[in-house]
Amino acid sequence: MKKVLVGLVYLNVFLLLASCSSLTSDEAKGNKAYNQAKHSQGINKRTLEKRAYIFYQKWFIAHPDKAKLSQTFKQKFIEMTLLRANMVLSEGTYDMDPIKLFMKDIDTLLTKDISPDLRQQYANFILMMADSSISRNRLDDALDWITKASGIVDNPAPMEAKKKSIIADFTKQFYEMASQAYTEGKDSKDANALLKAEYYVQLVIVYDSLYPGAKDLLSNCRKANVNTYSGYAQVIDGKLDPRVNRFDIYLAVVSGTTNMTLSMFNYSYNPQRLKPECFYLVDVNGEKYKALPSSKIDPEILDTQHETKKLKLVFPKPRAALKKVVYENGEHYSEKMFF
Repeated sequence: MKKVLVGLVYLNVFLLLASCSSLTSDEAKGNKAYNQAKHSQGINKRTLEKRAYIFYQKWFIAHPDKAKLSQTFKQKFIEMTLLRANMVLSEGTYDMDPIKLFMKDIDTLLTKDISPDLRQQYANFILMMADSSISRNRLDDALDWITKASGIVDNPAPMEAKKKSIIADFTKQFYEMASQAYTEGKDSKDANALLKAEYYVQLVIVYDSLYPGAKDLLSNCRKANVNTYSGYAQVIDGKLDPRVNRFDIYLAVVSGTTNMTLSMFNYSYNPQRLKPECFYLVDVNGEKYKALPSSKIDPEILDTQHETKKLKLVFPKPRAALKKVVYENGEHYSEKMFF
């Protein structure tokens, strides 16, 4: 009987200690601050919300297996993390490191089981990130954020509409810039303006391949720029879009077609060993015509940051209208379109 009583005492002590431990856990401390914040205002409310976030994050970090975290905890932690993220975004910019960490934690726990209202709040925060990107002319970043937000909410239609609207605004802006530059370049024979027009109209097509008039304008730009290197960096300010600025070797046609004089600038990091078989024409049907051995190439090796205007290329007579001339040497590829 005595052993039974001792056992009961030990059991009661253990239960008491376990109870005290749970009450003083980081989750419990976070819950206390969370509940107090619901009944507070002003700076006191903000301080309690921060306190709740700090304790919730400790609990979050202490549990590597996130699947074992309760649904209630996940909801509250996401809510408090989102409050912190909104505060930082309102006082800074979307590319600040703390915001990336906040979003990483939220993304770890976010599932369709999280309340629709909370998922909508997170999506609205992401849309603010998109707006911040747009203000910095980072269109791709903005579209990526909107795509992310669309995958979070139950009704993505408004966000898809927002994406279409943004694309429409930017493509209209780029097309107008391209048209103006083309007109100025054509009237004044300004090669830089024509090159600028070619860049901007290609940017239009990147986002909307069916934009009215874009393909015709691009064709006109290419015809005008056959004799000009497509070195867009010399005419465009800021970071170039790699989908347009694709080549690190520039070509320009000095004269001729089947007996062609070609100029070339090596902007790549590798010296180029030039051989006739590296050059070919492509017609509108996709058929290729490699330069013949009778072609005269000087120099044999074109070093980086160097130019040659002494590429005398002889090609077989094409069976259809020509589309482009191509240089291809291993991993290096460049082309000059005729229209």
